[in-house]
Amino acid sequence: MAIVQNPITGRTKKKFGTAVFSKQFGKNVMRTKPMEVKNPNTIAQSTHRSKFSIMVALIRQVLPIINTAYAGTIRNMSPFNKIVGINMRNAFAGDPPILDHTKVVLCDFIGNSVTDVTLTGNPQNCMHIEWDPNTSDPDELASFLTFIFINCTTNEAIIFKDAAARSDIQTDLTVPKTWVGCMTALHVLSNDFSQYVANFPKTIIKFKAGVDDASTVQ
Repeated sequence: MAIVQNPITGRTKKKFGTAVFSKQFGKNVMRTKPMEVKNPNTIAQSTHRSKFSIMVALIRQVLPIINTAYAGTIRNMSPFNKIVGINMRNAFAGDPPILDHTKVVLCDFIGNSVTDVTLTGNPQNCMHIEWDPNTSDPDELASFLTFIFINCTTNEAIIFKDAAARSDIQTDLTVPKTWVGCMTALHVLSNDFSQYVANFPKTIIKFKAGVDDASTVQ
């Protein structure tokens, strides 16, 4: 059942015949539901669907972080759609396509972040991280880093929010035992206090280490 107060400006939702009412970015939208849908299963389409499924499953796990980073700065699309689109174009290689974790992007903002990050798997599924703070700004040094681990085999993601101060230069984090034997990719979330988004320091999320033998969980 559709609820229609005013098809142009009022409250509308659900379906009425072939018309589908919804809201996108605060605006009432009416679209027509097709009577027939052609869905040819070509090799190209199957490949696209496979890539899309992999990417959506990954990004959904870290979506709260992505939404916070963009902080309402994107117009006419969601942060989810933006990031899925970027990775669909750039983060797959080969035939059949394989996700290249060194090319995965969680936010495309550019700014100051930590450098010289190393990731080492130690016994008992402990991951050792070291970094150069790459700043002398007191606020940046005192700010906290969030670490996002991605299992390169299963594409599972784990977020360690505010896990260490930027000035700490190192930390140890424990990933699940089920990850033993798998390589990991590390994305580091930091704040650039020289730029502001929605009255907060700009969030920078960069792939910093991993996808090598040293990053394998022990």
